Amino acid sequence: MISDLRGYIEYLSKKGRLVNVRAPADPELEITAFTDIAGKANKYESKSLLFHNVKGYDIPIVTNLFGSTSTLNELFKEPYINELLSGIKSQHLDIIKGAKAMLSAKPKVAKSNLGNYTKQESLSGLPILKVWPNDAGKFITLPMVITRSPNDGSLNVGIYRMQIYDETTTGMHWQAQKGGAIHSQEALEKKKTLDISVSIGSDPYNIISAVAPLPHGMNEFVFSGIARGSSTILMENGKYPPVPANSEIIINGYVDPVEKRMEGPFGDHTGYYSIPEECNVFHVESVYMKKKPIYAASVVGYPWHEDAVIGKFLLEYMKPLIKMANESIIDIFLPPEGVFTDLCFISIKKRFPGEAKKAMFSVLGLGQLSFTKIIIAFDEDIDIRDQSAVMWALSTRIDPERDIQIIKNTANDTLDHTSNVPSFGSKVMIDATRKGKAEGYNREWPQTIFMPEDIIKGVEKKWKSLNH
Repeated sequence: MISDLRGYIEYLSKKGRLVNVRAPADPELEITAFTDIAGKANKYESKSLLFHNVKGYDIPIVTNLFGSTSTLNELFKEPYINELLSGIKSQHLDIIKGAKAMLSAKPKVAKSNLGNYTKQESLSGLPILKVWPNDAGKFITLPMVITRSPNDGSLNVGIYRMQIYDETTTGMHWQAQKGGAIHSQEALEKKKTLDISVSIGSDPYNIISAVAPLPHGMNEFVFSGIARGSSTILMENGKYPPVPANSEIIINGYVDPVEKRMEGPFGDHTGYYSIPEECNVFHVESVYMKKKPIYAASVVGYPWHEDAVIGKFLLEYMKPLIKMANESIIDIFLPPEGVFTDLCFISIKKRFPGEAKKAMFSVLGLGQLSFTKIIIAFDEDIDIRDQSAVMWALSTRIDPERDIQIIKNTANDTLDHTSNVPSFGSKVMIDATRKGKAEGYNREWPQTIFMPEDIIKGVEKKWKSLNH
């Protein structure tokens, strides 16, 4: 069982998925360049990097923690979430089994153990990265930001980048629909400040759960407990929300919801620098570090980076939920080049006129997928991960006037710089399925050319025997 970040690093090392970088490395740009090279070297199976000799600091930095699909599949091999969803759908859910799983996953809060940490009053001792040349400064890129609802006391955990303004203040870049922003809005309505805990460096289950697009109100620490197969251990943190007991670094502070400050630019996962905009300001009140901490960071930018690996994995992990929302959906794919918000492919088993549009609308009603800008529906015979098949279907199964629909005045992803107004723009739905008369197609749709499978297999055997 991987109990903390150090155990995870040891696990990666034993699997041959860790590179120990002992040469001097500068946290300003150079560590990004190392990570960029590693991420693009082997895409879905890139190695993590542990920098032992960080210029100006005696704290090592680990990056690209989730660059390997194999690692994520091994860690999250327990399919209980999928089993729960399948059970609900088939109405054969084992209630006792489900109840036990939820109870065993409930977080446990232990007494504060901050005596094992050293305390400082500012961020000055942390090896925070400047990721890209035109970034507005240094950014904490893998913080688990923990907030507590002023209304009902529920916790939310999210990964929100934090621009360093000075040693005791940072930006808090949470988009309006994120749990942390919702808690900030609740605090604003009550005319209160919002106490916040930030954990840097925890076990992989906690970090991935903080990244996952869970429904608002679902406790990320419950999700990590289900994935891990045991409860997440939190520890009391004074007036601040509880934090994972295995945190390498803990930052405590508050946000005044009224206070805003310009944040950015930042080289984001879209491949572009974010447009500077006002965001909440986080005030640091204390910093706790293990005596020999490891600083965890993430690097994103023009594909390819670990966000593509995480996005692909989470989509597969959540696919049963998506398919439950619309049973005609056979498969769903978010191409990494579509930066996981701009482009979505679905394949469907088409049974009645208009089913493609129905399926696309259902996807646009699901959580983070609601921010998808371009969604395309294909027939079940199209492998939506095969670029050639996708391009062929787009070319031969659509009539632009009939099959392309523009949806105006919709909520868009905050990072989409193409809309005229931030977070508000348009979407396009493309029906790339075969059409029938009920959909206005008054001709006979031509048959697709294919060779019978038995003929192909027979010829393949003969082909292998040929001397070529």
